[in-house]
Amino acid sequence: MNDCFPALDSARDKKGRTVMKRITMFASMLICSMAPQLHAQDQIHAQDQCSNADLRGVYSFVASGTMSGVGAFATAGQGTYDGNGNVAGLIQISLNGTVTPVIPWTGIYSVNPDNCTMTKTAVIPGVGTVHFFVTAGARFKELRFMATDKGTAISGTARKQWDSR
Repeated sequence: MNDCFPALDSARDKKGRTVMKRITMFASMLICSMAPQLHAQDQIHAQDQCSNADLRGVYSFVASGTMSGVGAFATAGQGTYDGNGNVAGLIQISLNGTVTPVIPWTGIYSVNPDNCTMTKTAVIPGVGTVHFFVTAGARFKELRFMATDKGTAISGTARKQWDSR
C-alpha cells in the first residue's frame, strides 16, 4: 500500500485485475481448444487396439526345437488366418530326423486387444495339440512364436505372404 498516493494503489489493483482477467481468458480458450484434440487422441488410441481381424492372410513359417518324448523338431509350413480366430494350413515336419509327408493342420487363435499378443492352439495330426504364445511385428506382417506346453521347446517365425482370397 502506498499511504501517500492511494490513487496509485487503486490503479495498480485495477491493472493487476485486468492482467489476471486476460490470463484467465487465455487459459480458458487454450483449454477449450485442446479438448477436441484430446478427444480425437482417445479415438485414435481406441482404433489402435488389435483384434482377431488384424491377423488375416497367408503366412509361411519355420520353427525348430525339441519335444518331450520325441526329440528334435523342425518344420516349415503355411497357415491361412481368417480374421475370425481360425487358422488352417499345410506343414512338413522333421521329428528326430524322420520327415513326414506334407500334412494339413488346423487351429484357433485369439488376439489380445490391449497388447497385440496372441495365443494359438494348433492341432497337428501325428504330433498332437500344441499351444503357442505369439507376438506380432510390422503391423502383423511378421509373427514370432514359442510353444507353451510343458516339455516342449519350439520357437519360430512367420511372415505374411499375401492376404486371404
